[in-house]
Amino acid sequence: MSWYFLNTWAGKEEALVKEIHRIIPPYWYKDCFVMYQERIWRRQQRSIVHREQLFPGYVFLTCEDNGRESPLYCYLDKSLDVVKGMADNGFTVFPMRKEDGDFLEKLSGEDHVIRLSYVRKNEDGKVNPVSGPLTKCAGQIERYQFKKRYAMVRCRLWGKDQAMVLGIMLREDREQRLFNQGSAHFKELFFNEKGYGSKL
Repeated sequence: MSWYFLNTWAGKEEALVKEIHRIIPPYWYKDCFVMYQERIWRRQQRSIVHREQLFPGYVFLTCEDNGRESPLYCYLDKSLDVVKGMADNGFTVFPMRKEDGDFLEKLSGEDHVIRLSYVRKNEDGKVNPVSGPLTKCAGQIERYQFKKRYAMVRCRLWGKDQAMVLGIMLREDREQRLFNQGSAHFKELFFNEKGYGSKL
C-alpha cells in the first residue's frame, strides 16, 4: 500500500476529504481520510470517550502499490487547483515512506481511528499496556500521564522523530460507566479485556 498526505489548514481537513472524493476518480485511490484518536475526558463524574484529530492539518490518501509511480500522484498535482482555497500557497502531495504508512495502519486499523489502550500497574509498580494500540508500541512509550489519560509515544515519522500522545484507559475508568460523546447523546459503553463497544 502506498500512502500520501496533503497539508491544509486546521479545521479544513474533512472538507478537503469531501472535495477529493468529488474530483478524483475512485479507481485511482483506495481511501482518503483524516486520522483520529480516542481520548477520555472526565466531566460531571463521568468518563467520556471522545475523538480528536491525531494530526491536525493532515489529510491522508492510500492506493494500491503496483511497483510504479501512482497515477494518483500525478493527477493530484494537476487537479488540486480547484481546492486551492483550502491551503496556503496551493497544495503539495507528499509521498510517505512505506514504514510510516505501515506503522500508522497498524495503530489505527481500517477505520483510521486509534482506539484507547487499557493500561495497568503490575505488583512491582511497572506499567504495562494490556490491550489496544500501545501493545504494538513496545519500546516506544516514553511516559504516562495518568491524570490526563495519555501515553507519550516516541516514533519516527516523515524522516524525523515525532512525539505522539495516545489515549489510555485506567482501571478506575473501566470500573465506571463509560460514555461515548455523540452528536446530542451520550452512548453507554461496555469494556472487557479485548476492548469495548456500545452497550446494547
